Amino acid sequence: MNATVKRRKIISLIALSLSTGAALFGLFWLIFILFDVIRNGIAGLSLDLFLKDPAPPGVEGGGLRNAFIGQLEIVFFATIIGVPLGILAGTFIAEYARGTKFARVVSILSDIMVSVPSIVVGTFIYSILVKPIGSINLGGFLGVLFLSVVIAIIFGGILNFVVNRILNNISIKNPATVKLINLSVVLTTVLFGLITFIVLFPKFVDKIYGFNGWAGASALAFIMIPVVLRTTEDMLTLVPWTLREAAFALGASYYRVIKDIVYRSAITGIITGVILSISRVAGETAPLLFTSFNNQFFTTNMNEPIASLTVMIFTYAMGPYEDWHKQAWASALVITLFILLITVIARSIIHYKFGKHKSQ
Repeated sequence: MNATVKRRKIISLIALSLSTGAALFGLFWLIFILFDVIRNGIAGLSLDLFLKDPAPPGVEGGGLRNAFIGQLEIVFFATIIGVPLGILAGTFIAEYARGTKFARVVSILSDIMVSVPSIVVGTFIYSILVKPIGSINLGGFLGVLFLSVVIAIIFGGILNFVVNRILNNISIKNPATVKLINLSVVLTTVLFGLITFIVLFPKFVDKIYGFNGWAGASALAFIMIPVVLRTTEDMLTLVPWTLREAAFALGASYYRVIKDIVYRSAITGIITGVILSISRVAGETAPLLFTSFNNQFFTTNMNEPIASLTVMIFTYAMGPYEDWHKQAWASALVITLFILLITVIARSIIHYKFGKHKSQ
């Protein structure tokens, strides 16, 4: 018996030592990389880096104002596209398609998409949004279609909110009447989207052509969606089904249960997934080389090639000028601090909004 206990203690000590060594090994390289970025980045930080545009090659000075603004634009629109789609898809898989073959297939495909190299995503978006197919500007068509869908969804959400408030006030209890009203809302939203597409198509289709910022945002959103989807699905699955049953017993609809019970229980994990997805795409370079390309001049027009910080870091790091290298290190430090900042802000919001609620 004593020999068995000793053997278990020895095995436990070996496993603990290996785990501790692996953690310290990873922590060492993390600290080393951060120290190197901070040490070299601080030397290149200046107001000119944020307020001036790039100087001509070989001329010292200038900044990366165009790249900072372009990076913020691309990541912002990628987040606007990717996060809602990822959360809604994860909600559908975890709630409405729970346990079905379709849900399992989507989950497997999402896991595969998470590990797909970003350059593959960039070439895929390039082939459908940047490169014309014969005389068809597919990128412009899809861009206008997506804009119309977003506008229709916003309109449908507002219309649904107004209709629900009216229904609650007049207390319609006939299920058939409620279904008819909801169907009318859906049909009205679809019709509004079609009209929006017809109106916007001739005005914008030819403005989105070739390399453009929208293609870059779409590529980053394509990378974000599976990360947010899988995180949302996992977090919603962890919420006990008894909470839903309790809400159903009180007469709440499934929509209300998801919005007021399930989301509130899983909000910490969902926001963590959103932060991870933003952190993932904030440092991507390869997809932007194939989509938004680059621009040495300042522009905020997403319909044309636009500068991005990651592409400028790649260009300057590979360049022959020492001043370029300093600006590349400073830009890398800024991206690192940006990711740290959004993480701290998101965690603070979670703690402030939901930490008190849990402690009570």
